[in-house]
Amino acid sequence: MEKVKRFVLIILMALVTDAQAQVIVAPTILYMSDRDRFGTFIVMNRSTTPQEISIYFKFGYPASDSLGNLFMQYNDSAAAEKYSCANWVRGFPKQFIVNPGQQQIVRLTVAPPPNLPDGMYWTRLVTRSSPQQRTIDTIRAGVTANITFVLEQVTTVIYEKGGLNTSVTLSDIRIQQDTSNVRILFKLNRGGNAAFLGEANLKILDAAGNDVYSDRQLIAAYFDMMLKFDVPLSKLVRGAKYTAELDIDSERTDVPPENAVRIDPIHKVTRFTVK
Repeated sequence: MEKVKRFVLIILMALVTDAQAQVIVAPTILYMSDRDRFGTFIVMNRSTTPQEISIYFKFGYPASDSLGNLFMQYNDSAAAEKYSCANWVRGFPKQFIVNPGQQQIVRLTVAPPPNLPDGMYWTRLVTRSSPQQRTIDTIRAGVTANITFVLEQVTTVIYEKGGLNTSVTLSDIRIQQDTSNVRILFKLNRGGNAAFLGEANLKILDAAGNDVYSDRQLIAAYFDMMLKFDVPLSKLVRGAKYTAELDIDSERTDVPPENAVRIDPIHKVTRFTVK
């Protein structure tokens, strides 16, 4: 008798580009508020196979270690108790099938508790997709395997209550160098009652004022965090002096203007010499 083993491969993606994904979800950030407690997002199937879809919510936020390495923090129970809206949000339908070339609209509604303080609350919306037709592979003679590829895409749901404000200050700016990069580290201190969603732009100038390197990063600071830029040594000259100009503002194309919580732009300058 042929033996069948079942394997499940789960691929977790915070953001998936069109070229990477057969199932696309949009938008990447979904807003609701005390003025509009309903929202929708779309699940699109660009594959040639029907896709089984399910959704669920869990609290989390981007965090960093002391070296500016980013990760998703899902185990902060104290923050969840204060800021999570995962238990208030409902999505319909929760499970469905999307045929090739088709799409499904998922409707969200939020029912916050009474007497909720003004501020921003959030959760992560996880969309799981897997082909309805399983991949069958032969492990060895007489043994086959049903392989299920499961893609989890994580997007953001934000609930806004009342007046929102945020602030950003920079501190603890450090310059580090290894065999490949000059690393520019800085601590972003976030204030106010809302996360800061914006961007940081770095420009490196040589002693003559020429622009020798630039980089841009999107920022999602729900709490204080360390951010970093790695400047390749291949772009620099050993022994030379440089100026790093850092600009931070509230502009992000994935945040609708009516939902942007703005700050006054920040401009910081620091100087360093390449060893």
